[in-house]
Amino acid sequence: MRIVRINMNTLTSRDEDLPDDRNVVGGRALTAKILNAEVSPKADPLGKEAKLVIATGPLAGTIAPSLGRLSVGAKSPLTQGIKEANAGGPAGQKLDKLGIRAIVVEGAPADDKLYVATISKDGVSFEAADAYRGLGNYELVAALREKCNDTVSIISIGPIGERKQKSATVAFTDKDGHPSRHAARGGMGAVMGAKGLKAIIVDDAGTPDVEIGDKKSFRGAVKAWAETLKEERMFKVCQAYGTPGFIGALSGLGSMPSKNYTGEPTEGIENIYGEALKEKNTERGGKMDGCMPGCLIRCSIVFNDADGKHVTSAIEYETFGLMGTNLGVADLDAIAGFERRCDNMGIDTIELGSALGVASSAGKFEMGDAGAVANLLSEVEQGTDFGATLANGVVSTAKALGVTRIPAFKGQGIPAHDPRVGKPTGVTYATSPMGADHTAGTKYEMEDEGAVEHSLKEQIVMATVDAMGLCYFATTLDRKILMEFLKELLNARYGLNLTADDVVDVGRDTLRGEMKFNAEAGFVDANDPDPEFIRVEPVPPMDMVFGVPAEEMAKIWDNLDTVSIF
Repeated sequence: MRIVRINMNTLTSRDEDLPDDRNVVGGRALTAKILNAEVSPKADPLGKEAKLVIATGPLAGTIAPSLGRLSVGAKSPLTQGIKEANAGGPAGQKLDKLGIRAIVVEGAPADDKLYVATISKDGVSFEAADAYRGLGNYELVAALREKCNDTVSIISIGPIGERKQKSATVAFTDKDGHPSRHAARGGMGAVMGAKGLKAIIVDDAGTPDVEIGDKKSFRGAVKAWAETLKEERMFKVCQAYGTPGFIGALSGLGSMPSKNYTGEPTEGIENIYGEALKEKNTERGGKMDGCMPGCLIRCSIVFNDADGKHVTSAIEYETFGLMGTNLGVADLDAIAGFERRCDNMGIDTIELGSALGVASSAGKFEMGDAGAVANLLSEVEQGTDFGATLANGVVSTAKALGVTRIPAFKGQGIPAHDPRVGKPTGVTYATSPMGADHTAGTKYEMEDEGAVEHSLKEQIVMATVDAMGLCYFATTLDRKILMEFLKELLNARYGLNLTADDVVDVGRDTLRGEMKFNAEAGFVDANDPDPEFIRVEPVPPMDMVFGVPAEEMAKIWDNLDTVSIF
């Protein structure tokens, strides 16, 4: 396996072998190692000295299901700390077939131009992308596909990334070619834009299947895993309804954000429950599908409009929460339309929805007015002054409007899991190197006592899962079975003798490296204090507040090396 380095200043590339001791290091673990070794924690996230790292997991190109997610890592312009965001789609599988574990993007064009890089078995080539400047992801992908074979994957940014705005995403095409999978959190698209890189085309044509040392053991582990997943409740719900299948339960608990995180009910919310969504979408010819080949869960909602025309292939619970109920909107087609526009612009629906909620609290529009939300999206698309403020995130928006109730941890908007309900989730938001990020460790326990330990365990699990490139929805709550499965796959592919604890140690080491980077970056000092309102404003219907003592959270990492996740 190798690392491909792309220098955007000289428009050249070079390969280097992946060290043998990093055979099982990929995804979030590898982005953390490279950034720690090569980027100053004090670097300007959008400066030439910064780097963007795109890394696959160590099992991406195999037949193992749901292990092809790609991590995108950089110093975040939003949090000013180390950041990783990940997404699905076939690009990770293709990179593994090309023998590539990571792409490291360095430097920036001296002429401030944009380029497209193509990676294939023949190496890396570049073309000027001036003709694509300003294009949204859908238009860009359509234009690039006219020049390519139908099997390529495309990694791209929209106008928000070109403008280097802090909520910019990195988009990945799904298996049908829609740029609907996003590494969305932390402004990774802004870093890609600062590198002058509009898109990367990944073409694995003519490459052989990846090598597996012990095929029999590998296939046996995959078969047993498929049977295990069939019994998991999360797997069943996601397979049937996608992540919106959790809307009914989580909104009932008060965890799904409503009307700027106040918990005030959103009228008509039952219209966006997973069951209602599925019924309407099925009538329109929509379907459930996988974002990458070989997926067992197939939780990606291919959503059509009333005329049967494709709108989006990745409308998720988080978008229904932040671009829907958090704005008092429960119109299915309106929210799907918002999603399509955000995918095209390349902007994080969590961060933008959080910023819009604050804007409503400041009198910019009335909660529940979908037309007003659509108008503000037009401002973001056009790059007006206020549109740029929104695109730079919730903290930027709150400060511009003189709002002091800021729903963010460490510079990043709160996702659609309220920390007042899932107490370990709140601890994760407050302590994770990622800031307020549901993918860093979400757990629903409603007692303050024990929340710190629950969060620590879940953060270790998620760091491990992200290092492997595994989709979280295709896991089991039995962490021993999960880590044994990953161990068996790694041993079978690479001829190793790892234990389950060895696999977990990859996650521990990842967190350790991320915290080291953030300590040197001044991550805590760079951001406002955690939001006070979660401690003093009860969220209905259970009127819960977040009460985990700050002094307990400060000690969370004392047990990083010793706590058992099993």
